[in-house]
Amino acid sequence: MASIKVKFRQSSVEGRDGTLFYQIIHQRLVKQVYTDLHITAEEWDAEQSTLVMPNGSDVQRKNFLKIVQDCVKADLAKLQTIICKFDSSKRDYSADDVAAAFNAPSNVIGIVSFARNLIVDMRRVGKKVTAKRMEATLNSLLRYTGNREVEWKKLNSTFMLGYEEFMQKRNLCRNSTSFYLRNLRSIVNRAIESDYEVPRNPFRHVYMGVDKTVKRAVPLKVICRIRDLDLAAHPSLDFARNVFLFAFYTRGMSFVDIAFLKKSDVHNGVITYSRRKTRPQLQVKIEPQTRMVMERLGDSGSSYLLPIITSDVDDADTQYQKAYYQVNRNIQKIGEMIGLETKLTLYVARHTWASIARANKVPISTISKAMGHDSETTTLIYLQSIDTSAVDKANREIIRLLGR
Repeated sequence: MASIKVKFRQSSVEGRDGTLFYQIIHQRLVKQVYTDLHITAEEWDAEQSTLVMPNGSDVQRKNFLKIVQDCVKADLAKLQTIICKFDSSKRDYSADDVAAAFNAPSNVIGIVSFARNLIVDMRRVGKKVTAKRMEATLNSLLRYTGNREVEWKKLNSTFMLGYEEFMQKRNLCRNSTSFYLRNLRSIVNRAIESDYEVPRNPFRHVYMGVDKTVKRAVPLKVICRIRDLDLAAHPSLDFARNVFLFAFYTRGMSFVDIAFLKKSDVHNGVITYSRRKTRPQLQVKIEPQTRMVMERLGDSGSSYLLPIITSDVDDADTQYQKAYYQVNRNIQKIGEMIGLETKLTLYVARHTWASIARANKVPISTISKAMGHDSETTTLIYLQSIDTSAVDKANREIIRLLGR
């Protein structure tokens, strides 16, 4: 079996970046495949044969190097797929054959290699969320295939039924299986647009819809118990509790919107932000209880409002993802501490605010405006017609019900 190594060749021109290339070794013969990936000598660790990020690299350079890493990862996966196919054919081949297959336009053998290329392309154009969704789908598919490639001709309705059944046996709910299948269909549609021959309508027998889910809300007394819980000996839990309360006090603001709030978003006691999910601009008045929580959370040490994203130099999305899992995990622990039967998550704050608002006869239109919904036509209409002051008044009344 052929082996692959990643190499770096420094430029002979002073001050110019060097070039990454792949060394294919088979039957003691070596073939070099050069890339269009260029880095500096300081960004390459020759002993480990890997990229490094030197101290002092700015955000733009770090993001570039991450893209380079993704490209190398995708190229190595592509080369490995080609080598595996040559090995399984039981025919003699050379390092030159591997290089030729790699460089040929037809080197995308099936859905796996195509998806890997697509993920790299999405990252290159800044579509990080789409890339992450596709990567999660690819990882799920590879669990089903045992990390093997799937040729286009085998991507039929029977294959999809088997994949769906595989996910169901892993106890995934219908919405989760549908999520992966919809994303896989998106990848397949892109392949069809690129003129790859795929069996006709392979998704016709699998579920692709979205089931209505039970909204997770807790009673007002539970919010009070969370607020009053003594967590002095557990700083990480206390931090998570304060983030949860901040979400509730700001009309169920989602965690991603909380994390990416900037200090510049606050003017005259009002937070103005755009929802990252649906993009409407919202304003929420900072009530006294909200300000107390903000003071307990402390300063971020960065341009962000809360200490969730704490560095302007490091990648903000990476910091957000790390904080999301930590805070949600600790919120769940708090729910267990107070004996809550249902799983407590940050999203519970959002549903609970809406539930309590409705129970206290806050108009549906005001709730829609407060939460920035735009998934229904009626919500969109209300978004254009509700006065912000009415929303702030509703929020003030809900917070007042907590008793202090």
